Amino acid sequence: MKEKEIIEYMRGELGSDVLDVSTPHERRVFINIRPEALRRAVEALKRKYSALRFITISTVDCGLNFEFLHHFHVDGVVVTLRSMRPKEENILESITDMVPAANFIEREIADLFGVKVMNHPNMRNLILTEDWAENKRPLRKPLKGILPPQARRVAESLISMGCVAPVSRFIERKREAAGLPKTPPFAFTDKEDMKEMHGIIKETSLSEKVGFNWEKKRLRYR
Repeated sequence: MKEKEIIEYMRGELGSDVLDVSTPHERRVFINIRPEALRRAVEALKRKYSALRFITISTVDCGLNFEFLHHFHVDGVVVTLRSMRPKEENILESITDMVPAANFIEREIADLFGVKVMNHPNMRNLILTEDWAENKRPLRKPLKGILPPQARRVAESLISMGCVAPVSRFIERKREAAGLPKTPPFAFTDKEDMKEMHGIIKETSLSEKVGFNWEKKRLRYR
């Protein structure tokens, strides 16, 4: 089957940069890739399939991330390269130098979502006026996850420290003045216990779903 051939070829070319594949129905292939591998993936398709035709790029604002879907026609099969980037990065690598037909749609994405298209040969506004406000892009949503405001501090505290009641800086200072540790003991004060708990959270993708930043130990939105 052509779908199987395409998948096996792309896995061989991209290796671990292929995160997932699916064939929801005949003549339809989705290949989920790391965003850094986008240009390599397009180059691989061009190298293998001389009849490759570019269709379009779809962009979805998922609240915390941008999902980019590059659609191609390959010998009767529609192949979509799916990649996801955090909205804080706010970039998309241009493929216009390899696929000239992507020129206008990349400029449209930049206009409507405020995404910075890297290395585009002629990045001018396509739809909006040149003086359009950067923070009022028509299709861009606020940086926002699934948790309501009242649950965000609790989720931060639960994931980072293993407690459900965040301790304010005022209480921390009062405890220190009294000769006590800044925070009271919680269920997961032991380093090994915390490591195990964090492992479970990562394995279940809970932190990804709620938008937790492990480096900063806080949600990506407030």
